[in-house]
Amino acid sequence: MEPIKIGILNLMQNKLDTMRNFQIVLGDEVEIKFYYSATRYVDRQLDSSITDNMEPLNLDEIKDLDGFIITGSPVEKLDFPQVSYFDEINDLIDLLDQLNIPQLYVCWGAMAALNRLYDIDKKILPHKTFGVFQNQILTDTPLLNNIGDNFPAPHARNAEMDHQQLMENPDLVIDAVSENGLLTLVESIKKHQTFIFSHLEYQKDGLDDELKREQGSPKIKHPMPATGYYSPLDQKPVFSWKQTQQNFYNNWLQTVAEHKLTTC
Repeated sequence: MEPIKIGILNLMQNKLDTMRNFQIVLGDEVEIKFYYSATRYVDRQLDSSITDNMEPLNLDEIKDLDGFIITGSPVEKLDFPQVSYFDEINDLIDLLDQLNIPQLYVCWGAMAALNRLYDIDKKILPHKTFGVFQNQILTDTPLLNNIGDNFPAPHARNAEMDHQQLMENPDLVIDAVSENGLLTLVESIKKHQTFIFSHLEYQKDGLDDELKREQGSPKIKHPMPATGYYSPLDQKPVFSWKQTQQNFYNNWLQTVAEHKLTTC
């Protein structure tokens, strides 16, 4: 079988770090094509380090891919129509839904897709959820094979989707929630769509890097360190979700490989 081909729309602020994160979690045997939003940067100059490694989103290429990932984006507090590239995102989500190739939507990507595909509402949280939390498995799923209940995972977001609407939708299932009751993993029952609200792709220093960016931003007042993340011995980051990360992304890639076999 040919190598699995995964497309990734990289919407994160730290695009190069995000690219490296996904290269690590998906592994060397996967062929990855990174895209950035074509409409977001139509009038802006991107650094050559980004344009040398990524291309503007091209919907004509999606049909040649075996799976697709839409990353998070630091726009959670905006209403969806306020996001400058929202029409472009919707066009991509609609196409992925039509093609029904395996889709993984991460954090804000999951919010945008659940809103577009299932009309689930987004709500702003009273304060940012930021740290490493234990996560409870509610529903057995192959995506959580070899992952024990109360598994650690990093969360970093300012918004959440409406739980009641999710539970009332017969086409969706909540697979896991965090210890503070927030979403961790949601799946479509009928489609190849996965919505993950944890940044499991983050490497050891990911949350610490995010904190440092917030500390350097005049827009964010009094940023707080990540909960449950720093060692009480030396106050350094602990990579407690490393095994969970490996198992989850291996499981997701297995679903992509199985789907590819059925379509060859």
